[in-house]
Amino acid sequence: MRRYVFPSLLGLVSLVLGGFAGWSLHKPAADARAYAVMRGIAVQVSLDETPGDYVFWGGDSQVELQPGGQRPCGLDFVNGGFSGATAAAYLDHLAGLTFRHTPKVAALTIGTNDILLKNNPRSAEAAARFEASVEAIVKRLQALSPRVVVTALPPIGRESGRFLDAAAVPDYTLRLHALCARLGCTFADPFASLRDGETGYAKPGALRDGLHLAAYRPAMAALEPVLCRP
Repeated sequence: MRRYVFPSLLGLVSLVLGGFAGWSLHKPAADARAYAVMRGIAVQVSLDETPGDYVFWGGDSQVELQPGGQRPCGLDFVNGGFSGATAAAYLDHLAGLTFRHTPKVAALTIGTNDILLKNNPRSAEAAARFEASVEAIVKRLQALSPRVVVTALPPIGRESGRFLDAAAVPDYTLRLHALCARLGCTFADPFASLRDGETGYAKPGALRDGLHLAAYRPAMAALEPVLCRP
């Protein structure tokens, strides 16, 4: 069963958490399912048509918004991001993809949609669910690729503190770091330069809308040295 995050605030939040730019959210559940189906087709086409070695980066909108045409490590880049995905939803999305060729390295950025304030993300129960889903995703990626990189959560804008738990950003980031130490994946923080200390918030100007990065290529550039390690 697929799990989705449905935005509850106006306009901007619909785009931020749901990934429905230009959509009319009269029936959010139906729109979410339709969007996920179409996005899954797009990712599968990229996987099917990418020859040989490539870099796969999965996750939420912070991945999906990465520009095309980039060649990290001199390899094709397959963008496996699904806007609006929680860790549990991404596990479902990943299960629906077929990898005809083995990615040289697989990366994951997930967690922002898991830290809604209303879900009490730093509770033991919510954090445990998040960790269990990410562990399953990492193990799936490890079965596909010889190297798996998991990133920190990106910071959020202070205006997003009305509906996201900023303190959960460093909390979940530490959990991901510990999970990689246990599972043997590589941890990286391509968003380090955007952070306002350990607050969970971003520096002024780092984000374009309170959540999404003002520029995405620098994040890829910051991640690339980790992706390209032998």
